[in-house]
Amino acid sequence: MAETAPGKRNSHFVPQEPSLEQSKDGYRYSIEPFLMADFSNVMPGMRVLDVGTGCGIIAILLAFMEVRLQLVSVEVQKSLYQQAKANIEKNALCDRVQVLEGDFIELAGTLDLFDLVISNPPYRKANTGRINPNQEKAIARHEIKIDLESLVKHGAEVLKKGGRMILAYPPERLAEVLQSLQEHGLSPSRLRFIHGSKQAQAKIFLVEAIKGTKEDCIVLPPLCVYNENSSAERSYTLEMQKIYASFNYTGGSNDIEKE
Repeated sequence: MAETAPGKRNSHFVPQEPSLEQSKDGYRYSIEPFLMADFSNVMPGMRVLDVGTGCGIIAILLAFMEVRLQLVSVEVQKSLYQQAKANIEKNALCDRVQVLEGDFIELAGTLDLFDLVISNPPYRKANTGRINPNQEKAIARHEIKIDLESLVKHGAEVLKKGGRMILAYPPERLAEVLQSLQEHGLSPSRLRFIHGSKQAQAKIFLVEAIKGTKEDCIVLPPLCVYNENSSAERSYTLEMQKIYASFNYTGGSNDIEKE
């Protein structure tokens, strides 16, 4: 069977709009999962590990993107694990997405090797800023259960040689992220900054790194989420509209942040 080009949808599969349940009061996904899935360049037959899957959205988007992926998702919070399981079932993906409940640091040694490790991790260090009183939000936002160093170290351990890791972080952690990747044998290969609008500073960056090779890092053109509107109501840029449309997703999403 012929392979599809990187990042292209399988021509024999027309995805339905993702059906996703998420907590009303706890952690809710934002725009990052769509940006990360679009950035991933998955290929048929790849084994993919989604660390900190939350309600399962990244795994579901990737499964819609390419039907011949083998996906494993890990979630440490029981409430989110249960949501992810329910969402995988609701989208009829149980045969392609396995969801594991547990601490990735402890589970890493029990897992087989993967072609891609992808994670939308907690952005903030444990001892910085206000810790949200809602436990689901606190663990999603702050490095309470896993920090950058542990994520990169154990993520690298479960990657095949030539395998890739994709992460999202705020720009103030760029130097730290690049250093950690390189210290664990992962060479940054692509970098993209995400801006709210053309006039705004970058809010996050997406980075891809490859295990066991030396790569020149390509900095892709910035992605702007919103148009510069004079009205109070914001509208998505054409590129952002195309990203949502590529997943048949019509609901839009929240701003670039972890709720």
